[in-house]
Order: sequence, then structure tokens, then C-alpha cells
Amino acid sequence: MPETVAVRCPACRREHHYTAPRYPCACGAPVAPRLDRDGSPTPVTHRVWQDDWVTVRCGSCGRRGEWPRPEVGCPCGVVL
Repeated sequence: MPETVAVRCPACRREHHYTAPRYPCACGAPVAPRLDRDGSPTPVTHRVWQDDWVTVRCGSCGRRGEWPRPEVGCPCGVVL
């Protein structure tokens, strides 16, 4: 079952439930980044190509791949 975390927007204080998308590894297994339950959301104010990706290890084959960094879009317009 996919991992879900509660994320509170620092701008408007709305709470969102976020589940990171799963992507297929080359071996065919679904891969999703681990979510930090103790982390705090930060607004994305300036995008940099290198920061848009995160390295995730496949639990089935051990292969490491680059996947899009998890984001949450808030109705107030802030991207977290």
C-alpha cells in the first residue's frame, strides 16, 4: 500500500494528504520515494533542473534511478 503523509501548506495552513507517485523500474517493480514524516514542507520559489530529481533505490533489484522530486500543489497557488 502506498505511503501517505499529511502536508500543511505554510502559506495558507491547509492540510493535504500526499501519496508519492510510483514509477516503474527497469525491472518492472513499482518505485516510489520514501516520504519524510518529520520533514517540513518548503515552498518551491525557484526551479533548478538538478533539484527537480531525487535518487530512489528499487526495493526489488537494488537499481538506483532518478525520479521526479515529490511535490504538492496547494489551491492557494503555492507548490510544496
